[in-house]
Amino acid sequence: MTEQNGVKSSESKDFSFDTITSFDDHIAKSIPQYELMIESVVRMSDYFKDEKKVVYDVGTSTGKLLKYFKRANNYQGKLVGIDNCSNLLPNSDEGITFINHDLTTPFKFNNACIVYSLYTMQFLPKESRQSLIQSIYDGLCEGGALFISEKVYCDESIFQDIFTSTYYDYKKQSFTEKEIFDKERSLRTMLKPNTVEHNLEMLRKAGFWKIQQFYRYFNFVGYVCVK
Repeated sequence: MTEQNGVKSSESKDFSFDTITSFDDHIAKSIPQYELMIESVVRMSDYFKDEKKVVYDVGTSTGKLLKYFKRANNYQGKLVGIDNCSNLLPNSDEGITFINHDLTTPFKFNNACIVYSLYTMQFLPKESRQSLIQSIYDGLCEGGALFISEKVYCDESIFQDIFTSTYYDYKKQSFTEKEIFDKERSLRTMLKPNTVEHNLEMLRKAGFWKIQQFYRYFNFVGYVCVK
């Protein structure tokens, strides 16, 4: 163990979804108010859930969101989690179907009432994002919803600098400075955020015009989009 600024942590390694352990704990410490995000989208889902249709989670990781949704609603409808990281993806969970699928390749969403995409698009190649959003839109039933959250870049450099520095201050509550630096270095080729406007352009191009921001904390933004 190392200790810096009063924070204890294990020796840092290059960040990888394929090897990371305690993923849910790591994300909760890395993304401000992540638990609030999950709680919020599940609460708003009351307006769109339909047990005759399907709820999808794109980039489901450990399936935490769908498990919470099922428990909170005693939901008996079909739940599908999609990810291609075998290190994280559960083999199975009662009432939830998990599919190992590379989201850079086509996937057909069928009869969806809700699709979740929490901090997923930002890790996909930019050329793959529009087709995935289009597939989601096409697979949603009329009146269905996409809940999407992303880390974004600011249009103005002064705000990008302020938000980035303040975010690093937040992360120092749980990680050493070396761990923060090492993870940022590892993410250089993995994490490719857009600006807010670019993300909105992709959503509109797919067909979403009922779009409402429900969350923002520095560079972390959440939207609900209704077909």
